[in-house]
Amino acid sequence: MKANQIGSINYIRTLKQSGLNAHEQLDLIINHHLQAYIDNYGFLQFPPTVYQFSPQLAPTSFFYPYFRDLVVTAYSGKKGLKADLLGHKIHLFRSYLDRQNIAFIRQYQRPSLSPEATDFQRLLSYAHDNHFKLDFKTGANYHNRYHHKFIYPSNMKVQLVRNSYRRYANPARMIEFIVDIETGNFISQWNIYRFDNQGRVDSDPTHYSTNQLRQIADTESFNYGIPYGEYYVTGKYRHTHQRLDITQPTDSQLRKVAKKYWQAPSDYDDGGNYADLVKNMQDVIAWRGVPDSQRIKAYADYVNSLKEHQCKNSGINHFFAKNKAYQQFYVPWWRRLI
Repeated sequence: MKANQIGSINYIRTLKQSGLNAHEQLDLIINHHLQAYIDNYGFLQFPPTVYQFSPQLAPTSFFYPYFRDLVVTAYSGKKGLKADLLGHKIHLFRSYLDRQNIAFIRQYQRPSLSPEATDFQRLLSYAHDNHFKLDFKTGANYHNRYHHKFIYPSNMKVQLVRNSYRRYANPARMIEFIVDIETGNFISQWNIYRFDNQGRVDSDPTHYSTNQLRQIADTESFNYGIPYGEYYVTGKYRHTHQRLDITQPTDSQLRKVAKKYWQAPSDYDDGGNYADLVKNMQDVIAWRGVPDSQRIKAYADYVNSLKEHQCKNSGINHFFAKNKAYQQFYVPWWRRLI
């Protein structure tokens, strides 16, 4: 692997042996190697350079938790990534990390996968083959945006890896994918963007339809901090998700316009009618088994039950198991998608 392939073993080794502190290493990657700049629409762009992401950069690569630690260390203050221009670029850079991971999974192969395998099937195969667990339990309301009236969730959030107790280079819930529950395809801004002949993203919001803006609003987002979800966050990573991912520098105009038109629903326990359908694999199978004609009522009954009993959301399959009217859709624990 060459040292100019970002994420490669040689590239990481060069960074570690550089003698530079965390902020200086980030500056080297973003400003010098990638020569990143923010365009007139607030979008991060890269000119052609000799530095490119390594073709072998996989979601489980050490580069990602190493990069996370650089960000956590360099931006430990209350301002987070709002502290300087480099922090702003790092915020926008997360989408390019997402792009790399989406591309990797979509190209993932193994003999049992058909050429027509969905993005989700490939992700499940990758997790199975590399012996790690996926997290389905972190809330996905910001990835199920609506306009006018919210009906029921269409997408689920899948994060990897599910949990880790590492004190350094912790990979927990760092990489995420937004998946259409019904089709198994990734929902992503990278499905929508157009490019010019130099490979730059067309970042003018007026060049995209409202339907296209929806995927830009619902898109995945690489986590520099560790979201709590339903799992443990260790040591220096506590509260990093709030500081580095939730309290953000300015988004691109494309994202601003998209999120203004497509708004996030409020959770059922916060005065709204949103509840995640998926908390485990069986929920995916269960919801797919509900006919379209019955989904609006089934979802309404599900949310009303959660509100009435003021209980923790354990997913739609758990609701089906407890309600006679819906037990025909219940999926036992041993059912698998692969």
